[in-house]
Amino acid sequence: MTFHLERLTPPGPAGISVLRLTGAEAADRLAALCDRALPPPGGLRLVRLAWEGEALDEALVCTLGRDRLELHLHGSPGLVAEVSRLLGGGEGPPARCVEEAALALLPRAPCEAAARLLLDQAQGALRRAVLAAAPSPATPGHWLRLWQRARPLLVPPRVVLAGPVNAGKSTLFNLLVGRRRVIVHDEEGTTRDSIAERVLLGPIAVDLFDTAGERPVSEGGPAAEVERGGQALAAELRAAADLVLWLSPVDRPAAFPGREPALELVSCADRADSPRGTWPATWISATADPEAARARVQEGILLSLGPALDGPVHVPGQGLPFTADLARGLEEDFQLTAGPERVAALEARLGAGFALMLP
Repeated sequence: MTFHLERLTPPGPAGISVLRLTGAEAADRLAALCDRALPPPGGLRLVRLAWEGEALDEALVCTLGRDRLELHLHGSPGLVAEVSRLLGGGEGPPARCVEEAALALLPRAPCEAAARLLLDQAQGALRRAVLAAAPSPATPGHWLRLWQRARPLLVPPRVVLAGPVNAGKSTLFNLLVGRRRVIVHDEEGTTRDSIAERVLLGPIAVDLFDTAGERPVSEGGPAAEVERGGQALAAELRAAADLVLWLSPVDRPAAFPGREPALELVSCADRADSPRGTWPATWISATADPEAARARVQEGILLSLGPALDGPVHVPGQGLPFTADLARGLEEDFQLTAGPERVAALEARLGAGFALMLP
């Protein structure tokens, strides 16, 4: 045995999930995802997981022995599945065909539209689309564009809530989550760490992060050091976000200072007594008018995420690649000259799966 991956915690959403890696290849596979060297035997080390420049998570690595390690990461089912895939140790035997692969992902679908999309592929939609296109001249980028359309449904976009201190970010975060997930207080600097929750916004799910507020921190001491650390983590999360939701208070409006895609809104809780019909479109109040605030944020996020969400998010029966690897593989196959060689390559990639399709 050169490598084995085992999940020690139960499946499903959780605060923390634990993966155990064993075998001669375990350390090398995990090291490829980590930004720091693995700890020595018996040691613990906090690392950041990333792949091809894309941040995945902050996790704890425990080296139990020469060929045994544990990885403690956040318990989002999608994150655990992606890290497991990158480590090369997916749970259970590998899928024998594209339909079986879609079916295996179905229990972890982050929203109803994603589940319907995967169910279509499990019933042969992608196979039919690929084989119908096989005799045609190749259209470069076609399958990658289809994946970009499917991706926001299958891989929840990372939306980072950021802005100056006391702008009402945590109040808005709690509103979007639907419960009191983080502490809200008038004192500046209350939020000093990042909190993440998966939130359903209309037809899609997003991973929403609440982060420490922006302000100069010049005094010394442990509290100031902790706040500076929270602000540094917020900056890292913004850099890796699909969208930054930048919220500033109406009495201290602050333009978003970064270059990442951003939706800029103004919190006007202290103007609750002013006629709402006079508010600019960018004003919201999670306390005075929570329903309107949620609707405005949802609309802004969906528009800001771009062309991938133009039109219906799910077209019944449409054949779509449901992983980046599958899309890239189809692009490679369609680079072959149309004819028996291309058809053979496509059939090999799709697998012999008609007997496995759902009725």
